[in-house]
Formats: sequence, structure tokens, C-alpha cells
Amino acid sequence: MKKILLLSLLSAVLMLNAQINLNIGSTNVGTAPISSFFSYSYVQQIYPKQEINTNAAGNITGLAFYLDSSASINDSSNWTVYLGHTTKTSFTSGTDWIPFSQLTQVFAGTITNNNGKVEISFTTPFAYNNTDNLVVAAKENAPSIDINNFDEVFRVYDHIPYSTLYYKGDNAVVDPASPPGGIRADYKSSVTILGLTPRTTPACPFVVYPVNNAPSVPLSPNIKWFPVSGADSYKVSIGTTPGGTNVINQQVVTATNFSPSTALNPGVNYYLTVTSVSGGVESSGCADVIFKTVPPVPTNDACSGALLASVFPYTYTQSDAISTTNNAGNISVCADAMNDGTWFKFVGDGSQYTIKVTMPSGSAFDPQIGIYSGTCTNLVCVNTVDNGGAAAAETITITTTAGTEYYINVGSYEETTDVAEDTFTITVTKL
Repeated sequence: MKKILLLSLLSAVLMLNAQINLNIGSTNVGTAPISSFFSYSYVQQIYPKQEINTNAAGNITGLAFYLDSSASINDSSNWTVYLGHTTKTSFTSGTDWIPFSQLTQVFAGTITNNNGKVEISFTTPFAYNNTDNLVVAAKENAPSIDINNFDEVFRVYDHIPYSTLYYKGDNAVVDPASPPGGIRADYKSSVTILGLTPRTTPACPFVVYPVNNAPSVPLSPNIKWFPVSGADSYKVSIGTTPGGTNVINQQVVTATNFSPSTALNPGVNYYLTVTSVSGGVESSGCADVIFKTVPPVPTNDACSGALLASVFPYTYTQSDAISTTNNAGNISVCADAMNDGTWFKFVGDGSQYTIKVTMPSGSAFDPQIGIYSGTCTNLVCVNTVDNGGAAAAETITITTTAGTEYYINVGSYEETTDVAEDTFTITVTKL
């Protein structure tokens, strides 16, 4: 008798642990897993393997979704639910539905609000492979709507951009084999996945910024990541080698963002690792995010450091993405002139000079050239050129006065953070 009781208790504990809760405490609402405020809807959501964080492949036996216990879903209760596998983490457009052929129907019937929870049990479990990401799709088939203060009622949480794709309307039940164009959302349903056992360590966070292999990251970046369900803190490490901690060594953070107290060095590759902690247990196997900081600020970032062109033709190549000095008080005298950029200078001799700025093929750099005389603290506009959009080259010609010093500002109306795109070559030619 005692043996039977112990086995029963063990079975109950295993069943209780065989579920994964993802942000079930969220109070935000959205159009997922269905729309309660439109007659018909079809929604697909992607839950990454990293977020599910199960210890092994296994059978999903059901799902639970969350809402306010007083919410009415009587007219939004006719559901058909599908599950599937995908390598996607997000939807690329409003028509980027995961094909119906990749989905398996796991439920069709009527659901109810059971004290703030909709529980769905599968007659046939779905075999999750724990290799791919999980697709949860649902369509709502009832022709009526639930008012509920003119809003959706199901709880959602913010996550990977465009990880949900939904359609909602009042015309007809959606055919999942050929759904109409939908709307992408940056949230997903708060959900319990039944049947899967979570790992003994919490999930690794998804780092939002910087993205992996990001170039030109600021020296004091505001590192951000999505919260991990159940995590009570996080640890941040930064190093100059894979898995390194020589810059930041497991700094404990309770928020979901972090900025180093000491600025990073320019032009350096860094390796960032963020782990989550739950009840003193830390996530394991979290991958590095690699990023490179902005290059060192050049000497000609400001007018006072302008590079001298003394032999003509003078040619110089550099990137303007690193320009940071604001010179607006001096150079605004030229129409359309930039308040930043890089600087060059030469001394006139009465001849004509042509200044040309060229960009690499495919560059998004939108150059502007401003020519000034005077001093850096009291510049006078001589001429300026801006074609109003990205072009292969910009050219300007001026007639100089002997002995007068001329300053050239090369700026961009809309600089990018991509050094390769912002690279330009300046050529100063005496005619």
C-alpha cells in the first residue's frame, strides 16, 4: 500500500513538472492566440527552442492560455489549433505564413474561460523534436464577437520582433491552407506548454542590442535583452576573446539592460555573454554575441584638425561614420550644410580647384560638400553642393584667392552606422 502511494506521489510530481510556463504573469493583451474582438481570426506564433528550454525532445500534451477571469469568450470559443516545427524565428512579411503542410492539427472544439485560463488537451500528443522552433497556430471560427471593453483579452508578452503573424476580420472563417495577408506583431501569447519537462537551468536570454556581428557599436552601449520567464536576475560578461570576462566579469543585473561604467575601447571586437539566474541557478551554454566598437575618432573630426592638402591632386579615403563633433554654430552659414562631418583644408593661389567626393558601389552615404573661408571659429560660406540623395559622387568647383585658406567639410545628410557604407574618397584637383 505504501509503495503504491509513493508511486502515485512520484507520478503526480512528474506530471506537475512536465510543463513549461512562458511569461504567464503578463497583464498585456493582444491578438494571440486568437482574436476575441473580431468574428474570425487566424494566428501563427513562433516559440524558439532557446526560449522553450526543455531538457529533451518529448510529447506536447496540451496548451494553456491566460486571460482575466472575468473576461467573456463565449462568442470566441470555437477553436482549431495546430502545432508544427520551423527554423524561422520571425515572419518576414504579412504573407509569410508557415505552410499548412508543415502543421499538425492537435485540437478542434469549444474552449472555456476557467478562472482566467483556457486549457486545451490534445487527444493525440504532438512530438516536439527539441531541434527546431515551435509553431503554435490557431483559428477561431465563431461568427460573433466578445465586447470586453472593446479590446482583446488574451495575455501576451513582448518578444522577438515579428514573431507573431495574425489575421482578423468579420467576413468568413479563414482557410489555413491559403490565409489572407496579415499583420505582424512583436509579442506572443503567455502560455503553458504541457508535457515537456524544463531544463534544470533557466533559458538563455535573447540579446536585443547589440545584434550579433554588429559594427560601429558606441563605446558606452546600452545592452538590452528580453526577460526570461522565471528569472530573478541576470549576469553580464564582456571580454576580448570568446567567452572572455576580462572587461566585465559576470556583473549581476536585475533589469534587462546594462551599460558598462567604463567606456569600451574604439575599434575593438568584443564578446558579450548574458545569462539568466533563477533561484540561484544560472543558465548554461549561452552563446556569445560578437560586436565591434566604433573606430577611433579621427584628427579631422573637427575643423581645428582639418587635414592639409598641399600637393595636388590630393586624394584621401576615410569613413565619415565616426564623425561626432558638432560644428553647427560655425558651418550653418552654408545652406544645407551638415553640423558634423570630416574636415580638409588647402591654401588658394588664385587658380580654380575641383573638389570631388566619391563613394563605393552600393553605398547609402548621402554626401554633402561645404567650402568655407575664414577661421574655424568664424567660417564664411564659399559654396556648397548636395544633390538631395545618395549618388555615386559629388563635385564642386571654386575659384580661389591667393593666400586664402579654404576649409572643406564632407558630411552626410543621414549617416549610417555601417563604416563600409560611409567610406568616401575626396580628391582635390588644381585646374
